[in-house]
Amino acid sequence: MMQGRKVVLGLMSGSSLDGLDLAVAAFEPLSGQQAAEALRWEYLEGRSFPFGDEWRARLAALPSASVKDLAVADAAFGRWMGQQVQAFLQRTGWPVDAIASHGHTVWHDPQQGVSLQIGSGAAIAVQTGLLTIDNFRMQDVQLGGQGAPLAPIADQLLFPEFDLLLNIGGIANLSARCENGYVAFDCTGANQVLDALARQLGLPYDEGGALAASGRLLPDLLAEALALPYHKAPYPKSLGNDWVQEQLLPLYLSAEGKVADKLHTACWQIARSVADSVSAIQVREAMPGGPYRMMASGGGALNTFLLDCIRTECEKICSLAVELPPRAIIDYKEAVLMALMGALRLWGQPNVLPSVTGARRAVCAGAVHHGKL
Repeated sequence: MMQGRKVVLGLMSGSSLDGLDLAVAAFEPLSGQQAAEALRWEYLEGRSFPFGDEWRARLAALPSASVKDLAVADAAFGRWMGQQVQAFLQRTGWPVDAIASHGHTVWHDPQQGVSLQIGSGAAIAVQTGLLTIDNFRMQDVQLGGQGAPLAPIADQLLFPEFDLLLNIGGIANLSARCENGYVAFDCTGANQVLDALARQLGLPYDEGGALAASGRLLPDLLAEALALPYHKAPYPKSLGNDWVQEQLLPLYLSAEGKVADKLHTACWQIARSVADSVSAIQVREAMPGGPYRMMASGGGALNTFLLDCIRTECEKICSLAVELPPRAIIDYKEAVLMALMGALRLWGQPNVLPSVTGARRAVCAGAVHHGKL
């Protein structure tokens, strides 16, 4: 039985390489209930710690690094995360029961039984003195699952009023509430592509999609990006950063045309990939034609032009309203997800959905590192 209120600090280092997100959230089972579905929760506070140029470059280079460099980075990144947690908790004073850390994905290849995130949970536990949970993906992968996306457990338990939930981070992923449970998968690369293009103009990102809105469509580039085999592959499926960096992004970087035109085209490509994902779910799960409520979160949800493109493409196939949650949820939903997964781990409850990942069974995932005993 799930017992007791849990206050957990979730940590998320996303594929956009913009920084570390922290979020404190409280979770409490409703009185007399045993199922995780009966849950009361509250977002308490969040904070982002930007990566400096050194960490951004170091993380970006790790997929091709030596084993020694990878091991050293794992410990060093864990210590760095622990330091940010210490600073945050000293400033805010939140009494947390545990830290739940996603770490930073270096390699994700479930076909080979691998999903590797660095940021040693042992180092975080030693640095903070707090019980720390990490390595949330590998158990699912060993059961034949994709180990991703993880977000649908939060979509199911924290946002059950929505039919569709779209997270637009470095990679865009979609969850859908269907008759037989939730399905979810990665749609395409998103902010990794948009931000890389914006950096060609000396900008960290295209604020509000203003540059993209000023551009024009490059039809050949759009067709080439949409033709990548992953976009047509059936789910369950998931993406690693390497796919975005090696297959999708080079198409945009090498294409002829103005940066604004490439951004414009990328937004329409992301929107088409999301709409194609909605259509695939409708057909395979025999979902009705709507109307649907879609919640958009992640940094890309603040890109007004991108959201307009997504609305336009999705409305071609179904009746759909795209809604934005409070700003804190837009910014910190993935960190809140990690806090929820940590609470479920403490309660001994499943925290990865096999209907999403394709694993043989549900798991209560996460390796536990005790702080001060």
